[in-house]
Amino acid sequence: MLNYVFSSKAKSLAFFAAFLLLLVVSGSRPASAALPNLVGEAAVLMDAETGTILASRNPEQRLPMASTTKMMTALIALERGQLDETVTVSEEAAYQEGSSMYTSPGETYTLEEMLYGLLLNSGNDAAWAIAEHVAGSVPEFVELMNEKALELGATNTHFANPSGLPDPEHYSTARDLALIAQAALARSDFSRLVATKAQEVPWPVKGENKLLINHNRLLWRYDGADGVKTGYTNEARQCLVASATREERRLIAVILKSEGNSVWTDAEKLLDYGFANFENRTLVRAGESLASAPVKGGESEEVSLMTAADLTVTLPKGAGEEVEKTVEVLGELEAPVAAGHQAGELVFSLAGEEIGRVPLVTTVDVARPVKKNWWFWAAAGLALYTLVYLIMRWDIRRRRQRMRLRRIIARYRYRE
Repeated sequence: MLNYVFSSKAKSLAFFAAFLLLLVVSGSRPASAALPNLVGEAAVLMDAETGTILASRNPEQRLPMASTTKMMTALIALERGQLDETVTVSEEAAYQEGSSMYTSPGETYTLEEMLYGLLLNSGNDAAWAIAEHVAGSVPEFVELMNEKALELGATNTHFANPSGLPDPEHYSTARDLALIAQAALARSDFSRLVATKAQEVPWPVKGENKLLINHNRLLWRYDGADGVKTGYTNEARQCLVASATREERRLIAVILKSEGNSVWTDAEKLLDYGFANFENRTLVRAGESLASAPVKGGESEEVSLMTAADLTVTLPKGAGEEVEKTVEVLGELEAPVAAGHQAGELVFSLAGEEIGRVPLVTTVDVARPVKKNWWFWAAAGLALYTLVYLIMRWDIRRRRQRMRLRRIIARYRYRE
């Protein structure tokens, strides 16, 4: 059943970025669901479709994130490059310290091959070569990374390099890394790359191929695992951004500053928790007519409203039937009103807490009727007077012509 709320205040009816409010797990999860114990200092579990945070631990704490940095490096490369482009490895790139895909100065690879080296082998050499290729220099590429972070809402993230090597100005949070992973996984090319367990690429200096093995152990040990990126430095400790998909639902787990094998069990616990206790529900589809709004001065007294978008939310399992809907309309509209004009919102709530809203827009145009004011009647009267006057003048001329004709005929007969 729909509840209606009419507001006289000028509220903002701008489209919500994701059309939903993040759920606070501690207040909305089933009573029997206990958050898992984790070793990692910071963690986040996010639904990839809705962006809902299902569980978290120190989600806004700034920490070094090691090679999970390379998610952003790959995202920028995919947005600005083509997979078949040729990348030449510079001397600076080839001799980067840390993990490597074992390139040599002057070697050439396709961008796709470099991305395999970046995301599977976690090659710092690949990260440097990609940055130089895409932006011309590493500093310019880093600027692109930071701009993209702000665009995605990762406001507690700052990049100092494309690889994740330690730097005081290189940090992120569990929440921000989940946002970056969500954006990257929305691309099919990125998803394909990070789900790859092993890939052969050329090894030009040896004239043979080399086999790159994905460092993400979850791809072998967790059902449905399909990404994303590992990371380790002495400062960052064990880091992992993991994703898994089951029954067309993908979850993202972020673990920062874990220890040893605990990084894998931390991620597995979070993913298990999310799949076991939550589900996605589509509450409304775009184009559904669910309400109407009054119209002042229109040809019709009201206009029907329809939803402008789909709304899918993540809910505790079994809670879908408890969701309530409320229609908020900004009172009376004033004609003329164009179809598609936003006139209200459909608000969804669970246990008194808002979980999402969708704009309501008008389905048809509502025109203003023609008003017959004094000037209309004056104009109509003048037009009628003019018409009658013209008819009378025409009739008078016609009669005079007939009289002249009769006189001429009469004179003619008299002469005869």
